[in-house]
Amino acid sequence: MQLSPFYIDTSRAGDLTARQFEIVRHRIAQSFGARAEYSPLVYIMLMGSLYVAIPEAQQFFRSYWLLIALLFLVSLLRVSIAQRLSAAPEDKYKPFLNSYYVLTITGGLLWGVSIAMMIHVNHLGEFSYLLLVICVATTAGAQATLGSYFRVVVQFILLIWIPIMLVYVLLGVEGAPYAYLFLSLTLFLLAFVILQSWRISMDFQMGVIQQVQLEQRSDELYQAIQTIEQQQKEVRQHRDHLQELVDEKTEDLNRARIRAEEADRAKSEFLANMSHELRTPLHSILSFSQFGIERLGKVDNKKIRSYLEKIHYSGEIQLNLVNDLLDLARLESNSQDLFFKQYNLYLLIKSVVAELSSLYENKNIRVTTISEENELYLQCDSSKIMQLIRNLLGNAIKFSPQGSEITIICEKNHDSIKMTVQDQGPGVPDGEKELIFDKFNQSSRTRTGAGGTGLGLAICAQIIEVHKGRIWVENGQPQGALFNVLLPVES
Repeated sequence: MQLSPFYIDTSRAGDLTARQFEIVRHRIAQSFGARAEYSPLVYIMLMGSLYVAIPEAQQFFRSYWLLIALLFLVSLLRVSIAQRLSAAPEDKYKPFLNSYYVLTITGGLLWGVSIAMMIHVNHLGEFSYLLLVICVATTAGAQATLGSYFRVVVQFILLIWIPIMLVYVLLGVEGAPYAYLFLSLTLFLLAFVILQSWRISMDFQMGVIQQVQLEQRSDELYQAIQTIEQQQKEVRQHRDHLQELVDEKTEDLNRARIRAEEADRAKSEFLANMSHELRTPLHSILSFSQFGIERLGKVDNKKIRSYLEKIHYSGEIQLNLVNDLLDLARLESNSQDLFFKQYNLYLLIKSVVAELSSLYENKNIRVTTISEENELYLQCDSSKIMQLIRNLLGNAIKFSPQGSEITIICEKNHDSIKMTVQDQGPGVPDGEKELIFDKFNQSSRTRTGAGGTGLGLAICAQIIEVHKGRIWVENGQPQGALFNVLLPVES
């Protein structure tokens, strides 16, 4: 139920939001409680003064003690409720406000009845003048206490004054002197107090409303400032991040430029080396074929046979170079058909070792295969894996010194097989361990005398890629290179 204390006039303040309206009601209620906290004690003090100063009042109090006791009790309850109302938070103040309102109406009625009975007993004598002054004082107290609530003030004043005016009328009918004069003065005082309370309540409410609206605008301004500061912070962060992105992209471009330059140099070196490798066997083929043509019939068949063997050997070298280029191109374009079956890697290694025996035996190199077991099965294309082993072993033979040793180590895990080809050659510089698997790169140590096109390891890398494995190189101790291959059991 919305009681009269919740009435607030907003006609002079414009529209209020629901939240602002709740804040205004709470502020006015707290002020109401703070101002009304001890005002009921004034009534008790006035009654006590009358009891001490006037003998007629003492007689009246003894005769109507129950009415006076109720008035005192209501006044004390109003003091207690007002204290709680002034300190109540926004979500708990309404019950205290309603309780104080009911106690105020009850107290006003009891106070009006008490004064009316005193005036009636004294019949507008000297005691009645004093009672009229007390009535004005208590009404002014009500105005000060309830000035923010125009309707409450009106109801409270009427409840006090109506019993008094009825007594005046009654005394006038009975012929008491000055009864109607007192009635006129009472009506005048009543109109004055009501108008004053209305003015005070409107001014107070307007002040609270303006304060709440100003606070709301201050909050909005503060939020706007916070938003602007946050946006400025985001702009600064975006600017800094943009600078970081520019620096990062610039660095990426520099790295890409360096890689492109390196690739271009590697390609140029590769083409130069490739042209040399192709020209050398071709020159040998042309030279020995020219010798054969010019000396045909002039030398014995043994000499002609040696020319043809050298032509055949040079042709095989050139064919191998062309095949390497074609294999690499097919692997990169995925245009070569692969046939995956289960093969024993140990047997494939043994086959390649036997195939290249003439190469390492000519250099008095010993090749040893070490494996904890001979059953190293995996899904693979046997021809490609053999080409991988052939390239790695051939590479090791090429760069190993006379009378050295090459070791092939196999280790089986639960889902992969690791193969390591270890030689005693010059090894690979740390800065080139990743580059030697590129098709246009060779180790600086191999370029200085061992020869080669640099395609063998690039082909190995492509074979490992299609088998979903991994290949890398490490340097041995105290010398040599360890080429490691990790192949999954299920490709």
